[in-house]
Amino acid sequence: MSAWTILGFVTGKASAIREAACNRASLWTGIVLVLLTGIARNYDQNFVLESPLWLIGPLAFSFFSGSFLYAILIRGFGKHRGSEENRKESYWATFMALFWLTAPVAWLYAIPVERFLDSYHAAQANIALLAIVSVWRVLLMSRVISVLLEIPFQRALGWVLVSAALEVIVVVFLGLFFGGGLSRRILAGMSGMRNAPEENLLSSALGFIWTWSWTVLVLTAIVLATRPFQGEVRPLPKLSPGRVPWVLLSSLTVIWVAIAIGPQQEQQRFVKHAALIEKAAYTDAMAYLTQHRQLEFPRGRRLEPNPYEYRVWTDLPPTIALLTPDTAPWIRQVYLSHLTATLSHRHSGYDSLTNVAAMVMAIEQLPESRVWLQTNQTALARQGLGSWHSRRDSTNIVETAARTNIVNALARMGMTQTNLSQLFE
Repeated sequence: MSAWTILGFVTGKASAIREAACNRASLWTGIVLVLLTGIARNYDQNFVLESPLWLIGPLAFSFFSGSFLYAILIRGFGKHRGSEENRKESYWATFMALFWLTAPVAWLYAIPVERFLDSYHAAQANIALLAIVSVWRVLLMSRVISVLLEIPFQRALGWVLVSAALEVIVVVFLGLFFGGGLSRRILAGMSGMRNAPEENLLSSALGFIWTWSWTVLVLTAIVLATRPFQGEVRPLPKLSPGRVPWVLLSSLTVIWVAIAIGPQQEQQRFVKHAALIEKAAYTDAMAYLTQHRQLEFPRGRRLEPNPYEYRVWTDLPPTIALLTPDTAPWIRQVYLSHLTATLSHRHSGYDSLTNVAAMVMAIEQLPESRVWLQTNQTALARQGLGSWHSRRDSTNIVETAARTNIVNALARMGMTQTNLSQLFE
C-alpha cells in the first residue's frame, strides 16, 4: 500500500478502494492513521497527560462506531440482499480496515482556528469543519459501499445515511445522560451562571444535529421502504496479505509529533498555571504568568480561574488583588476581561466582602481602572458585590469595613451615585 493508494481512497477513486479492500495492510495502516488522528484532534486543545484517552480515544470510539455501522450496513442491509453462502461469512476486518482508512479526512480538525479567531468564531469554524468532515465521510463510505457491493450510489448513500443518523441519535442520547460537559452547562444555567458564548453555540448545534438526524432517518427510511432494492449485492473482499507502509506511517508520525511540540508546550504551561490556581497558590500562579508572554499559552483556553466555572467566585478576587500597575498589561487585560464576564452572571457568589474589597482596591491602582469601571459599572451595580449573606451582615465589623472600602474605591474611580446606592441593595 502506498501514499497514492491512501490519497486515492479518501478521494473516492474506485481502483484505490478495491486495492485497499483486498490488502491486509489496510487494517494496520488504518489503525495507525486513526492514532495519528488523536494528535490532529488534540495537539492544540489539551495537554497529552491531562487525559489517558488523548491518543487512543479516537481509536476506541471508532472501534465501536465502525462496528455499529458494520452491523447495520453489512450484516443488515447487505446480508439480506446477498447470497445464502455469503450471509454466513464475516467481513468485519475488511469493513473496519476501510472505515479506519477514512481517518485522514478528520485531520482537517488540526487546523488551529483558535490561533487567528476569538473563542466564539473559533467554535463556529470548528462546527463548520465538523460538518465538512461528516459530509465527506458519509459520501466516501457511500462510494466505498457502492463500488465494493456493486450497487447504485444513491442506494448506498441511503443505507449510510440511515446508519449515520442512528449512530448520531444514540451518541447524543448517551451524551445527555453521561456527558459531563453538557451536564455542567445545564447545572450552570439552573444555578444562575451563564455559559460561555461558545458553549451556548455548541448546545444549539447539538440540538440542530439531533433534530436533523431524526429528520434524515425518517425521510431516508421512507424512501428506502417505498423503493425496495431488487438486486443482489456482492460480498466485501477478504483481506489478503500485504506490506504495511511503515516508512510512510513513520514519516507521518514524525511530522505530527513535530507539529504538536510547540502547542503541547503551551498546553503544559496552561496546566501548570491551572494547578497553582487549584491549590489556591495565587501568588505563585501570578509569578508564573509574569515569566511568560501571552503567546506562550494556548489561545483556545481561558486562563484560570475561568469566569464561566463555579470556582471563579473563590479564585478570581484574590487573583485580581495581586494585580499592580507593574503587572504585564496582557495579564491585567486578561483578568479584567474575566471580571467583566463574571459580572454577566445572574447573581454573585463571592466568599466575602473582604476578598471583594481587596480586588476593587487593586483595580483602583491600575491605569485601566476608570475605563474599565465606566464600561462595567451598570453590570456591577445590577449584580452587586459579595455573597447574599455578607451584603446583609451589618454586625460583622470586618465585613462592614470592607463594604466601606469598596464604596469609597468605586466612588474615587468615578462610579455614579445611583449605581453606588444600588450596589448593596
